[in-house]
Amino acid sequence: MRTQTETSTTLLDVLVTALRACDTAPDGMVRPAAILWTDPKRQWLPLKSLLLKRLPELIVFGDYDPALRTGPAIWIRCMVDRTLEEPKIPENRVPIVYLPGVARQDLRAGEDCPTSLRPLVELMYRGTLWLQRGGHDWTVTAFLTSPQGLALDLAKDQNTLEALARALREVAETPIARLRGRRLEAEDFDQLLLSDVVRDLLRWMSDPKKEKERMGSERWEAFRNQCRAQFDFDPEKDGELTAGEQLGLGEGPWKEVWERFEEAPHLFPGIPDLLRRSKPDVLLFERERWPDHNDQDEEEVRIELAGLKDLSHSQACAKVLELEQKHAERRSWVWARLGLSPMAAVLEPLARLARVARSALGGSTPDEIANAYVEGAWEADAASWEAVALAPIADEALIKNTVRILLEPWLDESARSFQRAVEAHPLPVKGEQEPVVAEPGMCLLFADGLRYDVGRRLAERLEGRGCRVHVRWRWSALPTVTATAKPAVTPVAGNIVGDQLPDDFTPRFTGSGKPANAIMVRAALKAGGYQVLQGELDDRTVDDEALGWCEAGTIDQRGHDLDDEIARHIEPELERLAERILKLLEAGWTSVRVVTDHGWLWVPRGLPKVDLPKHLTASRWKRCSVIAGESQVNALIVPWYWNTAQRFATAPGIACFNSSPSYAHGGLSIQECLIPDLHVERGSRSAPRATIRSVTWRRMRCFVEADCPVGEVIADLRLERPNGKSVVASTKTLDKDGTTSLAVVDAYEDRNLVLVLLDHAGNVLAQRKTRVGESS
Repeated sequence: MRTQTETSTTLLDVLVTALRACDTAPDGMVRPAAILWTDPKRQWLPLKSLLLKRLPELIVFGDYDPALRTGPAIWIRCMVDRTLEEPKIPENRVPIVYLPGVARQDLRAGEDCPTSLRPLVELMYRGTLWLQRGGHDWTVTAFLTSPQGLALDLAKDQNTLEALARALREVAETPIARLRGRRLEAEDFDQLLLSDVVRDLLRWMSDPKKEKERMGSERWEAFRNQCRAQFDFDPEKDGELTAGEQLGLGEGPWKEVWERFEEAPHLFPGIPDLLRRSKPDVLLFERERWPDHNDQDEEEVRIELAGLKDLSHSQACAKVLELEQKHAERRSWVWARLGLSPMAAVLEPLARLARVARSALGGSTPDEIANAYVEGAWEADAASWEAVALAPIADEALIKNTVRILLEPWLDESARSFQRAVEAHPLPVKGEQEPVVAEPGMCLLFADGLRYDVGRRLAERLEGRGCRVHVRWRWSALPTVTATAKPAVTPVAGNIVGDQLPDDFTPRFTGSGKPANAIMVRAALKAGGYQVLQGELDDRTVDDEALGWCEAGTIDQRGHDLDDEIARHIEPELERLAERILKLLEAGWTSVRVVTDHGWLWVPRGLPKVDLPKHLTASRWKRCSVIAGESQVNALIVPWYWNTAQRFATAPGIACFNSSPSYAHGGLSIQECLIPDLHVERGSRSAPRATIRSVTWRRMRCFVEADCPVGEVIADLRLERPNGKSVVASTKTLDKDGTTSLAVVDAYEDRNLVLVLLDHAGNVLAQRKTRVGESS
């Protein structure tokens, strides 16, 4: 995308160009089957009618209305595959699929994809997504301000953003030249809105007094005349309650008013309260248009959830599933988008938890239990923290108690079943699992405490960014604490042994006898030929055959620090992990293998407690302990991973020794012992890799030689880092023989520079550090 500056060019023109620009394919690759445009906050929805006129290839996800090229997912698939005769999509155009209310993370393979979206998942692999360079959805603000969009100077205060949203249709058809050269603020957008009677009517209904004052006497009289002519309604004489009733009924010309409100309800915050005051005494239809009905339903859910404490576990699960069946529909009502249906929203993960928790995991061997967990039971653990993360603060205690009621019995019974299976069929010890090593060009990324369900959510997030992710699993070393389990998933595990079981469960290196702690493991990795990455600035590969190791994420640390409050912090942790993995791929690594040491247990309000006298132990952790001498304890006794002659104690079920934390690990449960092993690569539509052969300097000009894929590859020199400021007079496209030259501005003669090769979308294909005059 390039910013367009012609005086007649509009936002709508640039948007159309940007969307169609996704219809590209390097030589030797097929065109995308579709261009997917995700818009989770429905910010672009006001432009739908304009875009349908400008883009004959545009189809929209929504209720079935073929006349408006709108329909559900299965209809969209038929349109993309061109199996329907009507409506027609031009043969020479790739369909653009606009998905209001859908985020890229919603489009994920498997059972956890919303049913309504599953027919679209396959299009992610045959098609492409219109996203920002960093993989984020294009918001209106980002598009207006980004150099890849319009590069406008936009104030970021709330008044300006609200005014922009109100005036988006007018902004879309305004020449960009009129918007340049100044800082755009709320008043600039309000000036574009002088003739939209439907918008003015909604704004007046939202705040009658303020809007009348804002209009002034002359404009107010003009507005009254327009309302009388178009709606047979006089704001002055009939008042806002009459308008609210007509809006809720949505008949005749008021249907358009309701549709405009439904498109962007957050722009008119006073209307829900107006509708509460305006509802007619007798109401036969359109129950979902009246927020007080939604309020009553929300309170009903709260009462029912509070009553779960008086039910058996099976009855509680059944009640939650019954509530989900009754209230799921409300998640599609406009009130959910305004945040007025939090109980309807939280019922979705609670129902997933209840559905799995009805039956405890069982099996005669650990592998049988693992297979059942991997095939779907992991959703119970994911749903537990997702439900709490969704809960509004006012209802957090209620949702935590609900999760505890549903989760704890299932966890404990499943853990005891798993412990019986492990007693009969012990988990692997040193040398009994495939070692963790990197292939040439691969970087191993260690993420402490990446439990299996959290790993699956990470995989979905990466798939939503266009990566290919293969999810495998392996067994953690016992006990499931970092000191023992982390060394076991490193390439130097073969050089580590265990003698006497130490109080902190740390094994040692053979030969030196030094403890296999983080510092020593990194030193051993470097000695073994691994490139140990310390930060994002050093993420690049030294060559195509490099072996990498890096560590990222703080899930386990946050779990111990935050305990009961960890649920709300998992999503941000996943985002940071995903960004780091994407940066590694952008830095030139062919793939990233994500490994971890152990999982964990989490139950809101605390895990159960069992007593273990301190004098019987050499060290006592939450879920495991080193026994003192020949002491006899009432606990499970399990062999140490690094030396099976050495044994330790672990708590039964999901209990903890002498404390009741919400977050703990170190014991025997499927959640602690089964760990994810993710193999991440760029998606199939990503550009092939390029290799820089040489960099030669002659005065202030840099001469580049590279091996690169067929297709456009752009060379640039940037300051300090791969995503830093460009320092060249102009970027250059490599010639067919892979060569070009770049002229550097004098001011950067003594600075650290990075030569980068980019594909047409701005992705870094290769990079090399350099300085003026230093050839390599």
